[in-house]
Amino acid sequence: MSRVSCATAASGIFAILALLAPLTACDNEDGSRSAALNMRSQHAHTLARANPTGRLVLSGNSASLASEHQLVPSGAKSLLALHERLGPGEYVWDDTGVAPGTLLIWIDLERQLISIFRAGHEIGTSVILYGAGEHPTPLGRFSILRKDRDYHSRSYDAPMPYALFVTDDGVALHASPQGIGRATHGCIGLPERFAKLVFDNSSIGDKVTIVKTERVLSEQVSTRLLET
Repeated sequence: MSRVSCATAASGIFAILALLAPLTACDNEDGSRSAALNMRSQHAHTLARANPTGRLVLSGNSASLASEHQLVPSGAKSLLALHERLGPGEYVWDDTGVAPGTLLIWIDLERQLISIFRAGHEIGTSVILYGAGEHPTPLGRFSILRKDRDYHSRSYDAPMPYALFVTDDGVALHASPQGIGRATHGCIGLPERFAKLVFDNSSIGDKVTIVKTERVLSEQVSTRLLET
């Protein structure tokens, strides 16, 4: 497993609660998100021995609810287990036991996170940068149109290593310096080592979905999960 912070296991319910809480250090916390993270942390330690792989298997109900709120793609089967927030420049990558194949890339601007799925299993996740103001990152469903390992932007005279272009006008996923307060001109900025992993494992035509989820009260969602 490649990572810069610890991974541990938790149950499907606590995975969903964690998804509802932004995991970046760039976001202000409120009571409900803090409660969700605390709840996951408490139960993750207890359940770690039951799932030593550090992977959260989603039940059908949990997966459907998460997909309904655009937290994961339809058909998601498992998530990487985290017990703490990821900060700028941090990522997790673990494809142990997941067969090679097509990637599905899921990006949530609200939570400032990217998730890399293969065969329904999350194999990588990272904090991202994105564009705002006059240079917003577009929402929608895209495909990787071309790849360029050493691209340099002529418009902004800036390096864009490990670029995966998803639009004809230059929007790409690429390595970018990370930090609180940084933004892009519409692209998705990734930690360099994570960007290389995504680049090396992706292919032309792989699907990329960019969403911006609504903030959801974790108590409401946990109640619905417990009732299903």
